[in-house]
Amino acid sequence: MKTNPVLILLGHGSKTQKTREEMSELAANLQNTSEGLTVTFAFLTLLDPDLSQAVATAIQAGAGEIHVLPLFFFSGKHVLEDIPALFEELRARYPGVNLSLREPVGHHPGFFDFLRQAGGFA
Repeated sequence: MKTNPVLILLGHGSKTQKTREEMSELAANLQNTSEGLTVTFAFLTLLDPDLSQAVATAIQAGAGEIHVLPLFFFSGKHVLEDIPALFEELRARYPGVNLSLREPVGHHPGFFDFLRQAGGFA
């Protein structure tokens, strides 16, 4: 049985447990406003779950469609190299699953307007 599509929010990670708490809250809030979508999270470094764990958990729960949204603003090494390489490993490991790597949030067309609004200049 296939479940709802899964959205994994991918953060950098931190030595601070507060980061995990905030990510968990973000995912829960997005889940509460997203009918027909399962929202979870993962980290690239330092905190669990990592992306491999989050994808495996989603697949074990029956997910056949998984979208990964990197919560990164700029095209640094993680965005350009690390995340795509890890993603290709996951695609090879799970060929029967529709895995989609989304553009990082900083590349979204509405990001500029969001920054203006967040800065109080909308």
